Amino acid sequence: MKDKEKNIDRNNKDTKKEKQSRTKDWMNENITKTAILRILLAIIGGVVFGMFTNPYLGGVINIGNITGMVVSILIMAYSLLFDIVNAGFKKLVKSKRGRRIVAAVSLVASVAIVTFVVTATLMVTATTKSGSGNEVLIVLGCKVDGDQPSSMLGERLVAAKQYLDVHKNAVCIVSGGKGADEGISEAQCMYNWLVSNGIEKDRIYMEDKSTSTLENIEFSTEILEKEELGTNVAIATNEFHIYRAGTVAEKNGLTYSAVPAKTNLWLVPTYSVREMYGIVLTALFA
Repeated sequence: MKDKEKNIDRNNKDTKKEKQSRTKDWMNENITKTAILRILLAIIGGVVFGMFTNPYLGGVINIGNITGMVVSILIMAYSLLFDIVNAGFKKLVKSKRGRRIVAAVSLVASVAIVTFVVTATLMVTATTKSGSGNEVLIVLGCKVDGDQPSSMLGERLVAAKQYLDVHKNAVCIVSGGKGADEGISEAQCMYNWLVSNGIEKDRIYMEDKSTSTLENIEFSTEILEKEELGTNVAIATNEFHIYRAGTVAEKNGLTYSAVPAKTNLWLVPTYSVREMYGIVLTALFA
């Protein structure tokens, strides 16, 4: 009897040790996974914050980098308050009102993510739209610094010149009005730059009244009709801008191809996110 009782006690002790060991292993594994996840979130948040803060420090501030900075701060805050946020979430879903709040937030987040993916795909796809080479080139304006093209306008002009150098019979429309902080109109600035870089004056039409992408295309369409230049156009603008400009062109009865200008890498995230807002607003209201 005593030997049997000893064996039972020994087995119970072994079972307890096994359970404790399994519990310890499970805790170590999950604690490690949680720590890794939090570190990963912190790194992602930091990288994203840097991507959108860099243009801000360079004097560029718009809804694109504001959105990026806000999202990155939320990601980093979640990594720091991981347990508190998760506990609050679990507590929230226990009530009917809480579940509605969670559902609403989840819906908004889902719509935002889907919108981001769809618009990003459309922007990338639009840059690959090629033409026959017989199109009229429309060069879309951008900020002028005094009487000189800004960095981004310069990128568009380089792409335009390359197109006009290859397609010797092509003509172009330079489109852009004069802002309050600009010394000359964007169209005049583009005209001056192209002529000084070897493009013949008689190949360039100027549209210098527009103040937006919608007006760029609308007023350029009027020139196409007046000069009987046809409806096939190539649009020279930064990569992220091609899709929206092309959509507006199609609404004006034009067939477009892309002449994408290469944007400075450090500006791509900020202006791409800003452009996503523009695409959505154009789809809803234009």
